[in-house]
Order: sequence, then structure tokens, then C-alpha cells
Amino acid sequence: MKRILVLDDEERIRNIYKKLLTLEGYEVIEAATAMHAHEILKREPVDLILLDIKMPKVDGSIMYDVIEQFHSRLKVIVSSVYPLEVQKRVVPRACDYYDKSEGNEVLLSKIRNCLGDLPSIK
Repeated sequence: MKRILVLDDEERIRNIYKKLLTLEGYEVIEAATAMHAHEILKREPVDLILLDIKMPKVDGSIMYDVIEQFHSRLKVIVSSVYPLEVQKRVVPRACDYYDKSEGNEVLLSKIRNCLGDLPSIK
């Protein structure tokens, strides 16, 4: 089972993603801060991180730099309310970019693509 770390300071967003991704067969770990996410990444294997940009203290662009340096094999999808062009400018080397207004099916498609998963049959 693939593991996804959801890094978002908004509890509501983390809960939505956790429910959605669990139903799709992924194991979901949550972190509200970059520091918490970094601690998780030091001790637990993760296949992909959904990374918010705007967070208190340490924003997503800084966290992405940490991921590149210490967890370079980890795939990252930036998940933000910012337009995709802004996301790509702030975090230029992510696997993909997701505008939170795009809908769940778009997110799931991007996750499957980054992880190399086939869509689940329902």
C-alpha cells in the first residue's frame, strides 16, 4: 500500500484528503506543520507528499528544499489555492501541481500519475 503524507495547516483540508485517499486504497499520514512533516519523514517511509505552499513559520517552498536535500526520491505534488503558474514558480521541480479548486478526480489522477498507479476499478 502506498503511503501519502498530507502536509497542510488546515485541518479541514487534511480530513478531506485523508477520507478521499483512504477510500482509494492509500495509507495517509497527516502533518499540520513542516517541522512535524520533517520528523515523520525521518522515521517513516512515504511515497508521495501533498504539499501546501502557504503555511505558518516554514512555508512549502522551504519545505520542498528540505525534501530535495534529505528525501530526494520522494515525489511531491504541490496542493495550493494559488494558480498553477504561481505554484510552478514557487516550487519549480515538483512532480505535479494541483489547484485546490480543480476537484477530487483531478487530484486522484495526478497522484496516480506521479506514483505510476493504475486507476482503481469501482
